[in-house]
Amino acid sequence: MFRFLAVLLLGLFSLVSCKNIVRKYDTRVHKSYQRKDFSSQTVELGNHNIFYYDNKRENAPVLLLVHGFGGDGKISWKDQAKAFEDDYRVIIPDILWFGKSKSTATPELQTQVDAIIDLIEYLKVEKIHLVGISYGGFIGLGVAQKNGGKLASLTIVDSPGIHFTDAESQAFCDKIGVDSISDAFIPQNSDEVKRMLDFAFRKPPKLPGFIRKQTLGIYMSKNPIEQRKMLNNLPENRKQFQELKIEKPVLILWGEDDEVFLIEDAKQLQEQLGAQLIIIPKAGHGLPSEQPKDFNKALRNFIESVE
Repeated sequence: MFRFLAVLLLGLFSLVSCKNIVRKYDTRVHKSYQRKDFSSQTVELGNHNIFYYDNKRENAPVLLLVHGFGGDGKISWKDQAKAFEDDYRVIIPDILWFGKSKSTATPELQTQVDAIIDLIEYLKVEKIHLVGISYGGFIGLGVAQKNGGKLASLTIVDSPGIHFTDAESQAFCDKIGVDSISDAFIPQNSDEVKRMLDFAFRKPPKLPGFIRKQTLGIYMSKNPIEQRKMLNNLPENRKQFQELKIEKPVLILWGEDDEVFLIEDAKQLQEQLGAQLIIIPKAGHGLPSEQPKDFNKALRNFIESVE
């Protein structure tokens, strides 16, 4: 998410006041979607208000991109929206309690899964190529488990399913100096934003403190109570994937230098699902924005092989 953010924010620094730089960047990204003929709207579905972008391309394969922690849909998938807009109907929601989406339901994985399924039903789309990164990967597995008939394929990005042990979790927390996974992924100040960037990227962007503070305010400080509950509930929630089998084609994309989830986790998930695994070098947990060309090529080749 943040590599291109760093470049553009620093480029904009000379043009706008420090007070407005991240907000102006966010507006600029939104307008870039509009120029690509994406519409955006919020739809009320039961307990959920779901915000999403949709280029509404007719007679095209459907690509549904589900983000994780640390941002919203438009920021997380900016490079993919540009790469796939001409040939695919691209749908990019904000997951609940991120961006502009919210809900009165319980903050847990199944709530997120149900919200995506509700959105799919609302949009009346079939044969979806669903892509989920990190927490979005858990959502993708849940959608495949509960409503796999709607999917043409599933792509999991840097997300281990059941294959992330308590020992791995503790080792990761010890390495970066936090008490829990939620402390790592829900920063509360500028220094904690830096810590998150440091473990999320192979070469973390060097954002000035005032930009990190503004980034926290716009992208990372909304709904922290619900977000923390989501992560605290996740170890129990993901037990549902213990015996998961998926009949549709599955691709696993992994950053070679991911410090959050290990390559061994990817290999175990590959074996469980009978999936294709592609490990992309010179990338960490932020794979789609760190190596967008390699990521997009691998994803496109996989989808075309399914189509």
